Amino acid sequence: MSPRLWCFLLFAIVLLAPAVFADPVIVNYDFGAVQIACSNGYAYQGPMLSCPYTGPTQNFNDSPGFGWTLGSIGSGLTGPNTVFFPPPFTGLPFTQAVFLQGGHNPSVSQAVGGFTAGSYILSFYLGSRYRNGCCDGNQTVMALIDGNVIGTWVLASYTPFTLVTAPFSVTSGGSHTLKFVGMHQGDHTAFLSYVVITPNPAPER
Repeated sequence: MSPRLWCFLLFAIVLLAPAVFADPVIVNYDFGAVQIACSNGYAYQGPMLSCPYTGPTQNFNDSPGFGWTLGSIGSGLTGPNTVFFPPPFTGLPFTQAVFLQGGHNPSVSQAVGGFTAGSYILSFYLGSRYRNGCCDGNQTVMALIDGNVIGTWVLASYTPFTLVTAPFSVTSGGSHTLKFVGMHQGDHTAFLSYVVITPNPAPER
């Protein structure tokens, strides 16, 4: 094969190859990398492990592989069928979820790497507490990228885990901070898990 023909074929292969588009990598997207230590099945973020029947705490933030940063007030993790009254987990692709409970804007965040400039879709499962009265699920959850709101969901009690999405764009590659915040003050709780970010539209493989 002549050098000229070889160069032509290489140029054609480059043109036909799909464009490279980043798949951002979320560490511990289903909140299952660190198991809840308390037999209650749930725990707030706290500096040490303590497991009373009410108000258990666990230091998730400093646990290897956790990936997320939970706010110090009103944020933590739960499994199914706890006294936190999360929605049913049956048939869902996760066994633990983060909760955002009233207080002072409870939050969970992560610096997500692997972006290139472009458009993306955030997706996750979101639900609310299965209870009314003093402690309900009437919470509002906001999702933010680098402090900019990309989605807001107003929940009422007894909202089952539902897959929700929010489109957004970034103008630079590298790392961008994803954050979820509970906006409604008081004992109102939302739950979320299985957080995924994909290119929009997804590139051909």
